[in-house]
Amino acid sequence: MQQPEPGDLPWTAAQRVEAWTGELRVNVIRLAAILAFYGHHLFNQYVLKQEFPPRYTLAVTVLAVVWGLGALALHIALNGHWMPPALRYVAVGFDTVLATSLLLLSDGPKSPLVVVLFLIVATAPLRIDLRLVWTATLMALLAYGFVCGHAKWKQPERQVPRRQQVVTGLALAAAGFLAGQQVRQARRFAREYADRVRPEDPA
Repeated sequence: MQQPEPGDLPWTAAQRVEAWTGELRVNVIRLAAILAFYGHHLFNQYVLKQEFPPRYTLAVTVLAVVWGLGALALHIALNGHWMPPALRYVAVGFDTVLATSLLLLSDGPKSPLVVVLFLIVATAPLRIDLRLVWTATLMALLAYGFVCGHAKWKQPERQVPRRQQVVTGLALAAAGFLAGQQVRQARRFAREYADRVRPEDPA
């Protein structure tokens, strides 16, 4: 295993602590988001009396339960301090697959739930891992492309103009770039802070 450079030691130490803490924070946000979005659906259906196909409500409920159970399992694993390096990538992939499923169940690229893909990108820098930011951004772009392609070939009534597709794709890429800059800034801060507090060498 390659040893980190001396200048990278503060960053490596910060990653070990903050990666676990960040994953725990993301999971709490994940659970809160599931409750909020599903609660919004129930509010629209039972309070505002909006009509939804029964199969749609059932499918969304199943999706919310699966997502919630996955988040609960991750919470148990993290509380037991079980966090292999691949776990954060599995979590991002899990979120992306379920977000894609939710969009396919809803109005596809026309659905306002497209914002969920931006949330996946936004949570990535909390893990303090630049590769994970790239992975989350790429997954979000692929998910959006898949949803747009599905609408084009399977459900033409859900298509959105090409201009909107391009703008949304560029916005996802820009969100990923900004998320990556947050991780880079955290790395610079860790190095500079270590330099400031390091004892001076004796004369």
